[in-house]
Amino acid sequence: MKNDYGLKMVLHPHGDSHIETREDIDRIFGATDPDYVGFCLDTGHIVYGQSDPIDIIKDYPERIDYVHIKAMDASLVKQAHDDDWPFGQAVAKGCSVAPPAGEPKMPGLIEALADLDKELYVITEQDMYPCDPSYPLPNAIRTREYLAECGLGLK
Repeated sequence: MKNDYGLKMVLHPHGDSHIETREDIDRIFGATDPDYVGFCLDTGHIVYGQSDPIDIIKDYPERIDYVHIKAMDASLVKQAHDDDWPFGQAVAKGCSVAPPAGEPKMPGLIEALADLDKELYVITEQDMYPCDPSYPLPNAIRTREYLAECGLGLK
């Protein structure tokens, strides 16, 4: 079927949701047409789902339409799953971290995205609730500066 409207739905994986693991992502992609269903590559939620975002980029390059760059502390991800924490509890315990900490490693991720050779809308974010209100702005500035050193965005 041809997509005559140029419209596409973009799915977003999320911890503790119906699209969290690599198996969930593979199942959705196997049942949908890439002309109609794209993917928001949320690197942190993919790591939280215990998968590798770079593998998803390599396996589904035509699906990547939008990117949320974030990182997760792999040891806390494992503990969250082992101890069956809800996602919010994992975040409150510091699971979501600012790069260069955590997984995925940003230089390899940015290289894999560049290898797609297409324009992408990329944002960076960090789940950090609850947090001191004075923390997000300087954290965002440090993250932006680090990602620019890796070749993403403006220096």
